[in-house]
Amino acid sequence: MFKRIKTTILCIVLFLTLFSCAHYQKNVEDMLPREGFVHLRKTLTVSSCNNDHCISMKFNSAASGFVINKQRDGAFVLTAAHFCEDSVPKSTNGASTFSTYKVRNLYGEEYNGVLLHYKQDIDVCLMFVEGLTNDIIEIEMSSSEPIPGEKVYNIGAPLSIFGPDMVPILEGRFNGNLGNRSFYSLPAAPGSSGSMIINADGELIGIVQAVYIRFNTISLSVTHEDLKNYIDVHVKKYIAYKNVMKDLGLKNIFIVPEPN
Repeated sequence: MFKRIKTTILCIVLFLTLFSCAHYQKNVEDMLPREGFVHLRKTLTVSSCNNDHCISMKFNSAASGFVINKQRDGAFVLTAAHFCEDSVPKSTNGASTFSTYKVRNLYGEEYNGVLLHYKQDIDVCLMFVEGLTNDIIEIEMSSSEPIPGEKVYNIGAPLSIFGPDMVPILEGRFNGNLGNRSFYSLPAAPGSSGSMIINADGELIGIVQAVYIRFNTISLSVTHEDLKNYIDVHVKKYIAYKNVMKDLGLKNIFIVPEPN
């Protein structure tokens, strides 16, 4: 009788343990919102004309980003402002510039992006990507800032390491704030700029914006407070603008204009 009770108890414990593990694995999968990631490529065309002679040069760059809001006809995307800003060599001062953006989701589908707004002092940029509706999820903003020592995750494409259904996932720690920047123990490289930093619940807490060149395991981000304020003000403003645009007959700034 005692052996039967002991065996029954062991079976119950084993069952609960297995059930708990399976449930934990599901939560781990849910907390890593890979389908919120996007890869961005920018082509900056610089043109200079002298009398009847014109010269054009093209500069390419890449960055990471993520979906912050889904709409029926596309998605709002956040990335780093220094990627969106047109920066040209001093020798080309006075020349005209024009930038185009290509945005790919996790599965390699490509769309055109439209630059809406960027804020240099906190290095955050907002874009709209028409047609980006399939196989994406929104990255939700955390209501509270991270605690120093808290474990964090980064989903981005350093050195443009990215392919269909493959994107690097990195782990690190939040170190704290210094001035108007947050510091994270996260490795990064060119191409990581604009990538999401999320907490253990898969909520947005920061954006990779810079890395120490001689110690590339320390990354800098906009603070949680400044990022939350930017989303509350600018993302919501453009969503509201988009909703009333057609009714008021306003210019559609959310689609790429046709070339002249």
